[in-house]
Amino acid sequence: MARTLDQPAPADAAPLPRYLRIMQTLRARIAAGSYALQTLMPTEAELCAEFSVSRYTVREALRRLAEQGLVARRKGAGTLVVAAEAQPLFSHSMRSLTELFEYARTTTFEIARIGLSAVDAEEAAQLGCATGAQWLRVTGLRRVRPGGPPICHTTVLVHDRFAWLAPEMPGCRGPIYALVERRAGVPVAEAVQTARAMAMPPGIAAQLGEAPGGCAMRMERRYLDEAGATMLMSLNLHPAERFSYSIRIRRDGLA
Repeated sequence: MARTLDQPAPADAAPLPRYLRIMQTLRARIAAGSYALQTLMPTEAELCAEFSVSRYTVREALRRLAEQGLVARRKGAGTLVVAAEAQPLFSHSMRSLTELFEYARTTTFEIARIGLSAVDAEEAAQLGCATGAQWLRVTGLRRVRPGGPPICHTTVLVHDRFAWLAPEMPGCRGPIYALVERRAGVPVAEAVQTARAMAMPPGIAAQLGEAPGGCAMRMERRYLDEAGATMLMSLNLHPAERFSYSIRIRRDGLA
């Protein structure tokens, strides 16, 4: 492929760094279909030769493409094109319980499966129940807007005493915990959140349009009643390259 870079910047503008110009060129090629979806891009060595730049410069350009959700990079497997248009980086911040709940309110949960299911040993430890206990398991994809690209895979485990609400969940607007509060009359008094990195399961990677073998950010939220018992728990798996999370902490006693 002939070497093409964006037009030079105007004389009164600072020139873009080389890696950004290469990133823009590669992004334009992806959008034009020169690099087809689910195919590998040229290797780092080939791009270095084409643009006469260092491997570091090429890696930085590819990293920027990955941040935009256009490609998935896997060590030893090359760079796979996964989207023709940039995917938004999903960013969530939290300073209070209200803002934590806002995450579920401002996204759309598209339920794929729902039904009673036995919890495994790991889930039982998180829920504070016996292994094999029956909980209502709800799984699907969460999106910023209906029809938009998925931002995560979500599993919600709901205590079986609320299982009678299952028929109302697929058509429910808003988060499941709010449905439980409203219909069962049991308020959420506390939420406990845990985040950790893990390997993205291959089946979930395919649903999210990600290449297999990538990393995921696992966000677990347990919703507790006034007695401290778990009412429900949500498990969200985000592609690590497309998720950020921030918490603002202020020192007590300052004006």
